[in-house]
Formats: sequence, structure tokens, C-alpha cells
Amino acid sequence: ATQPSASARVCFSSMGVGGRAASRMGALSLQRAVSCFGALSVAVLWRPASGSWVNRTLSDGSQAVGFESARLYGNINKYAYYFMDLLIGSPAPQLTSVIVDTGSRLVGFPCTGCEHCGEHLEPAFDFGRSQSARWLQCSVDCASDCDGEQCSYRETYSEGSSISGHWFDDLVELGNSPTENPPVRARMGCHSNENKLFYTQKANGIMGLAPSDDGMGRREPTVLQDLFRDKAHISTQIFAMCLATWGGLFTVGGYDSTYHTPGEEIQWTPMRAAHYYIVFPEALALSGAPAGASPAQVVTSGDEFGITIVDSGTTFTYLPGPVHRNLVRSIDDYCASNNGCEATRESEECWRLNDPLGSPTMFPTLRMAFQGGAQFDWLPSGGYLQERGEQGVWCQTFMENSLYQTVLGISWMLHKDVVFDLENGRLGVVRADCPEHHKEADYLRKDELVADALVALRLPARHGQLAQGQLAQPLFLALGLSFLAAAVVTWTAMGRLQLRPRKSIRLHHAEIEGAFATTLSLHCEDSEIDHARAP
Repeated sequence: ATQPSASARVCFSSMGVGGRAASRMGALSLQRAVSCFGALSVAVLWRPASGSWVNRTLSDGSQAVGFESARLYGNINKYAYYFMDLLIGSPAPQLTSVIVDTGSRLVGFPCTGCEHCGEHLEPAFDFGRSQSARWLQCSVDCASDCDGEQCSYRETYSEGSSISGHWFDDLVELGNSPTENPPVRARMGCHSNENKLFYTQKANGIMGLAPSDDGMGRREPTVLQDLFRDKAHISTQIFAMCLATWGGLFTVGGYDSTYHTPGEEIQWTPMRAAHYYIVFPEALALSGAPAGASPAQVVTSGDEFGITIVDSGTTFTYLPGPVHRNLVRSIDDYCASNNGCEATRESEECWRLNDPLGSPTMFPTLRMAFQGGAQFDWLPSGGYLQERGEQGVWCQTFMENSLYQTVLGISWMLHKDVVFDLENGRLGVVRADCPEHHKEADYLRKDELVADALVALRLPARHGQLAQGQLAQPLFLALGLSFLAAAVVTWTAMGRLQLRPRKSIRLHHAEIEGAFATTLSLHCEDSEIDHARAP
């Protein structure tokens, strides 16, 4: 159907309650994220349906022959990840939601009969309802990792989260796609057990998009190869993620330049697809200084970043300790010389703006230089600073990594179209006005707010039946609810987001092509990590 071509902007008053977001690698804990009361303007950009998909660009700049896309959902504060829908099975496909994760390879979600699985956005997949589902059998479909006669898996992550289950294959297609996506047969995991943050996350499962490591020289993500194996005109060697504040767009076979910021060209930097998507930053500086002043240099050598990966499964961006400390100190020095950036330090991570209704436009832009001459800007508003908990309080979205590695997570990818071009071994980045998409769960219902208020005040559901000894005057109730509202606004100022933190990068230097100047062996818990410096 043709969509309205004019832009529309919807302003609504809301209070968002942060969901329990998934995390696999971090030590950060998260209680709840509650966005502030008041009017929140959300841009809903309507484009002609045909115009949205005309400019389909391949990595070499030519127009794509084939191009597939799907909506992304999520938000860095409410979910701490981004996810998409898949339709599984036949004759009636079942909907499931999966986190898009460029730092892992497993595709899986809970199935009915799961011994220990949480409550997620969609019902568990019912294997018995799909006539096309087939369990993978030992000695036929797998050589090891068997549970009885069925192929099985178990993934454990360093912060303690784990998933386990059995492999099956079935018909699958991308859900909520503007284009027709016929189902194809693919291999997936059927969770029978979820623990910790996999248990508490809202999305049902995970879709790993990291490059294959099967030793056969394949470099494209295995799941994309499965999804588009019967489409010779779709290249699984290139895909893109365009992340907006809420949701975004996932494309395979090219990228959609209609969302790119006018006048800006995509910049390319070398990328290695070896277990992860590895890039090579060379410098970091603060731009936005007064006219005539040189940018403040934070990092001047690529060696200081360590191994660097782009990981959509990590909420924040993680920097080695010395880089992180230098960056924080440089921002503090910059603000001290520029009217405090019209803000005051609220904590080690957060700033309070002088104008609580404003945005941190007076903070400097972070400019990262990469191999090949590419320079990618990281803006303060909605980039390396996010409004969190209380209106006017903006907190850093980059954290210190205890390991000698850099993880460019969701906070770095926001408001950019990030293109993973495996065929040409390069990463493309350009600022973009990514389309927004919402799930019903993004919005807090009024009955939820009232119920939370009554529970917090320890009042009966019908406030005409106050417990003995309580004041029954209406004024008391009004004052109590007002107090609750003020408390909720500051709730997350005292807590933290429940993040999907950094991954430990498990690499050996032989797995990365080229010659290396040095190899530094690091140890984290029970895993050995080899840091290989790029040639």
C-alpha cells in the first residue's frame, strides 16, 4: 500500500519503563530504566512505499539487482538491544523475536516444553504445530554434541548467562518486511534452558550474524546464507544495520541510501571478518573546539585501542582503561574551558544540563580516525551521551574495558547506517535518518502505571478501602501519588541500565590474515585471548 509521502511528527506524553535487557558478557548490573515524565517527541517519518526501496546500492556504488530488508525494533534504554521478527514453520508461521548480534553465531529461541525459560514478547515456538519442522539427528546432521539421538548445543558466557537446547531446521522468513520474503529452510536452535539475562530479556531469542568459522573459507554469516540461499540475486556478502532511537532497518544485499544524511558520503575502512568484524582505529580526537583551535587529541596510535570489533550485541562502547580515562579527562578539560558545556557533573558517568529541556549540544564531537583515511564522528546528543532516568541528566555510553580491546557497540552505531561488506573486506559508515519502528511493548499502559503506583504506596486496589490506621483523606492519596511520581523520575538516576556488555574477543593470531607486528596473550577468567595488532 502506498504510504503518505509527507512527514508526520507525533508528540505524546509517556513514561517508559525499562525492560529487563539481555547481557552476556558484563559485570554491570541493571535495575530498571525509567524515562522521565513529560512530553516526548517521536518523529514518525512516512515515505512513499516505492521511493523507500528504489535506491538500492551495492558496495561498489552500483544499483543492486536484489535487496531484502526487515524492520528492527528496540531502544538503548528500554531494551539495551535491537531485534527483529522471524516467522517460523508451516502451514501457519509462528512469530518470534530475535536480537540481532554481530558478535555471535547461534540462532535460537525458546520452544514449548522448555524446562527453564523466561517470559518473552512472543509465545514459545511450538514444534508440534509446524509440519515442516525436523529435529537434527546425530551421525547424520552432526558429528558431536549429541543428547541421545538429537544434535544439541550449550552456550555459556563469561558473566554467567547460558542457553542450551537442540538443533532443528524449519522454514523461516524475515518478519515485517516491506518486500516479499518467501520462506526457506534454515537451521536453528530450540532452547530448553535459559539462565540469567537470557531468561530475563524481553526478546525471545538471538540471531547471531558473526562470520562463519567452519574452516571452509566462508566469510558470510551462516544464517544469512541459509535465508537467501535460493536467491542468486541477493548477496549475503553485504548487509547493513541502520539504528534509530527506536528501531531501525536491517538490509541484505546492499544498503538503502535514501535514509543517508543529505550531502554526506559513505566512508569505508578495512575490515577483517575473522570470527568477529574487526576494524582498525588509528586515532581519537575531540572536535568542536573554538575556531582556529586544534582538536584535542585523545589517542594518537592505533596500538592503544587493541583488537577492535563492531558488535551490535553489546549495548555500550568499551575502551581500554588508558583510552577511557584519557577520554573522560579530555571531555572534562574541554567543558572546563567552554562554559562547563552548560552542564555540571552529576556523577562519574553523568552530567546535569543547566537547561533540563535542552540537549548536550555544547559538548564536543568525538572523531575517530580509521585505516584507509575514514573519519567517523560520534555526536554527543543521542550518541556518546544518552538521557537516562531523569530529564536533563545525560550519561556516558562508553565504558572502561578491563581488557586490552575495544568494542564498538550499539551506542556507537546509533544514527548511522553501518554496512558490513564482507566481499570487499571493508566497513562503511554514514550518518543516517534511520526509520523508527515500535512494538506495542514499547509503550507503558495507563493501567500499568496505576497498578505500579498502588503497589509502591502499599494501598489497596480500591483506595476507598484503606487499611486500618491509614489516613483516608483524598489529600493523602494525592500527595502520595505525587511523591511516587517524583521518586519514579529519579529511580534510574540511582541505578544502572541492564546492559548487554562487551564480549571477550577470543582470537588467535593465525585466524586473522596478514602479518602482525606483535601478539599479546591476555587471560580473562578461563579463556585465553590473543591480541593481534593489525599490519
